[in-house]
Amino acid sequence: MKVYKLINKIFSLYNIHKIKNVIWKYNFSRMGRFLLPVFFNIILLNAQDLPKNMKLHFAKQTVIKNPKYLQPVIDPIYKTKITRITDFKTFDNSYPRHRYSKNQPFNCNSTLIKLQTKWLIDAKTYKIIKKFPKSIHFNTSIWSHKNPNILYIFRDDGIILKYNVKNDHLQKICKIKGYDRVALGPNEGNIDTNDHYAAFACKKGEDLDIIIFDFYKRKIIKKRRFAKKWGSSYNPSWFDWISISQSGKYVIILWNKKIKDNFKSGDVKVYNTFDLSFRATLYNYGNHGDICYDSFNNEVYVQFAGKAKINAYRLKDAKSIAIHQNPEFEIGASRHLSCRNYRQKGWCYISTQKNGLVLAVKLDGSGKIRYITAHNSTQQNYLKTASAVPNPDGSKILFSSDWQNKNKEVVFDYIAEKCEK
Repeated sequence: MKVYKLINKIFSLYNIHKIKNVIWKYNFSRMGRFLLPVFFNIILLNAQDLPKNMKLHFAKQTVIKNPKYLQPVIDPIYKTKITRITDFKTFDNSYPRHRYSKNQPFNCNSTLIKLQTKWLIDAKTYKIIKKFPKSIHFNTSIWSHKNPNILYIFRDDGIILKYNVKNDHLQKICKIKGYDRVALGPNEGNIDTNDHYAAFACKKGEDLDIIIFDFYKRKIIKKRRFAKKWGSSYNPSWFDWISISQSGKYVIILWNKKIKDNFKSGDVKVYNTFDLSFRATLYNYGNHGDICYDSFNNEVYVQFAGKAKINAYRLKDAKSIAIHQNPEFEIGASRHLSCRNYRQKGWCYISTQKNGLVLAVKLDGSGKIRYITAHNSTQQNYLKTASAVPNPDGSKILFSSDWQNKNKEVVFDYIAEKCEK
């Protein structure tokens, strides 16, 4: 009974350094000295809810062999089912993958998955349903948050399309005219979760116009010019991305600043959607981040902040909330953050660079973490980064990995989900 009580006590602790004291308290010192490292490793491998600032170091290792195509395996450490959903030969001798951690690959009821806008996959069997029409292969696409069969297609020439994946009907909604480029983001933009508004970044010479588009009225409802804030090249120089919040009330811009001849990440700023007036600066340096609701139903911008921190910033008043600090989150281009779980408020999903993990962090300041799996990627180039993204309700997480294959072209997509009991 003493052993049983001791184990329960250890696993209930919020400070791992108390373990030794508990062992002595139970007059279990000899066995305690022997079992302490064992218990410590058990906690490292199995802990689900961990206190903030606990410094955990997980070994980089491939815990299982690369799963065969559509043959799920169980991660022996995290007890998660892992299914590889892409295959070189099956996908026309190619390595397709999802677009990015901030672009939702699942439709609104999690029955379908898009890989870029080229392949449509059944989200239950993970078998290919069809290839998308060639006319939309290389355009930005966003699933409707209301209709599981609808994709919105955004072209750089300003044309907005509505595509029905069930019957292949492609409908032109409108064309935003008079610009050199019209971008949703570019690359990191989204529409609100009511399918009502979008914020576009539009290039006019070297000027940047921000346009608010109303999908219900099918027209532009607001425009603001930032002189000389695009730059001369096709890709923007003075900002990284622009996106509307999930409610549609706010617009976030990650600005860049010029350092000699190079551009470096600058201020993250929030604006009111309907008059594009400035509200506040959320942080003075932008990093990988996303927009969502926290555990208290506040809209927040969540990002890596500093070397190994995750912070949230309330959009209504710019208040900063410390979410977590952990060496697992240390800086690097391969770490990503996703809040595409719009039906599961209060969580964000992380793919780490340092130790190659996929995990979820609760957005309430408690430091609560759910470890999901190891992504096993070498991360030797950007296409090999995990870029983990949850489905709308957070029950499945899609991520990319080369599974330690150092061939620069090899990368597959995987689904991690809970094992059925």
